[in-house]
Amino acid sequence: MPVCLGTDRTGAIEFRILSEDRIEDALNVQRRSMRQECIAIGMGMYEDPGAPEEMQLVFREVIKDGCTVIAVDRSDRVVAVAFNKLHAISDDAAHVIKTPPKPEETDSFALFIENNIKHRSCRDLIEFLDDVESRVDIFEKYNARGAMEIFYIGTDPECQARGIGRQITDKSLEVARGLRARKLKQICVGDKIVNEHVRPEVAFAVAASIYSQRIMEILDFDTLAEVRYEDYIRGGKKMSDRIGDLHRTVKFVARKP
Repeated sequence: MPVCLGTDRTGAIEFRILSEDRIEDALNVQRRSMRQECIAIGMGMYEDPGAPEEMQLVFREVIKDGCTVIAVDRSDRVVAVAFNKLHAISDDAAHVIKTPPKPEETDSFALFIENNIKHRSCRDLIEFLDDVESRVDIFEKYNARGAMEIFYIGTDPECQARGIGRQITDKSLEVARGLRARKLKQICVGDKIVNEHVRPEVAFAVAASIYSQRIMEILDFDTLAEVRYEDYIRGGKKMSDRIGDLHRTVKFVARKP
């Protein structure tokens, strides 16, 4: 049975934790919405044949944490998704965000990226996120041992401008609270749940557009760092040259859930 997190005010949209039977539906929303995503555009992902398809491998890895949230309409169609990833502090490298729950293990997510992601634009995107996220030690700042990264929020282009992105972000915070209090359980969508024992005490995200930045402001996220797209060159072009003038910066944001 799907884990229902409630509905919007009209009852037209229901929010759920992603279950195995809706994986392809969630990835279809990601596929459609990511064509508008600033960092993917700035990295030239859609000029790099095969890169968008390879990027889906990253999302398939993220969902193994069992806390991704989907929005489903009255026709049972997935219309939005928030891919959420859990992280735990490392005893020997507290400044590193992507750390596994067991100290004897290698960072499984970073190892997956190293072994499976080969396209330049995909690797550039991950490295860009790492660079932005490394500017503030969220574990130290928020005195936390576990964190939830709101890795990517996507709304089907046909359903945008209805506030679904804000609501699914808010529901992701609700999931973080539930996991921390042990009132919610992660949903297994693979062989096993990754990071099963992480209890998120802080949520963070890289807000790449003025729309996602506005969502984070409304939901009281703190802005920890801000960088300009024009300061990064990838694939021989400034990111800003591909993205355009509307979205000029990316913000690293976080808050206690």
